[in-house]
Amino acid sequence: MAVDTLDISEARKKFNNLDRDLEERPVIYITRHNKHAFAVVNLEYLETIIETLDVMADPAALDMLKQSLDDIENGRLIDQEDVERDLL
Repeated sequence: MAVDTLDISEARKKFNNLDRDLEERPVIYITRHNKHAFAVVNLEYLETIIETLDVMADPAALDMLKQSLDDIENGRLIDQEDVERDLL
């Protein structure tokens, strides 16, 4: 994951273009006196993290995810054509 670090004064100058910079990297750390002060995060990346945390916090959802991954790993798959045929 590519991450940029900007000093807060540099970030102020680039503020109007930070959204474009976040298209290329998910996180930009902002420093003050050479220490991380905060981060600017791509919204889509943040939403993905939140969704992942929600799944991991829900035991039933996590079990379904594990079962799905096991099904894929063991070739237990049904393609769309089979599903459509079974529905008719």
